[in-house]
Amino acid sequence: MNEKSLQHIAFIMDGNRTWATSKGLPKLVGHNEAAKALKKVITACHDRQIPFATFWALSTDNLKQRSPEELKNLFSLFEQVVDEIQELKDKKIKINILGDLTKLPEQTAKKLSIAQEQTQDNVGLVVNLGINYGGRDEMVRAIQKIISKNYKPEDINEELVEKFLDTAGMPDPELIVRSGGHFRLSGFLSWQGIYSELYFTPVKWPDFTPEELDKAISWYRQQERKHGK
Repeated sequence: MNEKSLQHIAFIMDGNRTWATSKGLPKLVGHNEAAKALKKVITACHDRQIPFATFWALSTDNLKQRSPEELKNLFSLFEQVVDEIQELKDKKIKINILGDLTKLPEQTAKKLSIAQEQTQDNVGLVVNLGINYGGRDEMVRAIQKIISKNYKPEDINEELVEKFLDTAGMPDPELIVRSGGHFRLSGFLSWQGIYSELYFTPVKWPDFTPEELDKAISWYRQQERKHGK
């Protein structure tokens, strides 16, 4: 594999609410526009033959701190988004949900689970949606699964842990892109992102276009990848 080939890009879709506020619009409008941008970037990743793309839509902290009204709107939007992704049938997209669905409303969790099940045999771009996802929470859940399987301490190594992560069987992201102007990962893909190149852009996610994706990819191609060497 070419050292600069891209198998997996991950996105922190930040800036939706500030985008709306800057335009004097309700926050929900920002989220709706973000969903449109998501669909465009998914198509762009497919067209650029990137096998895996991960999008962080809702963190574990968001679920605890956002207002019930905003969360209700977001849950409805997530249900709509997975329907729209599945409508891209010519792309044969496979949907995976990263995160703890047990904390979501039953209807939303069911909808997301069904979308995941119905697309598992697809052979195109793998789209991971992080919903109620947090890196620390993912690790805690992985440890709980390992304990439930009665593994001995001497059996536990990195390979075993990776089998119980939400991204089991997937390559780590070579590139993590964060929109919105913040320079932090906020617990995104804490295990998987240790050697990811980090691209931060002030562009708010609703304004993130395929052209912005190309800028990030071009920047990535210029980086020196050492992997600890």
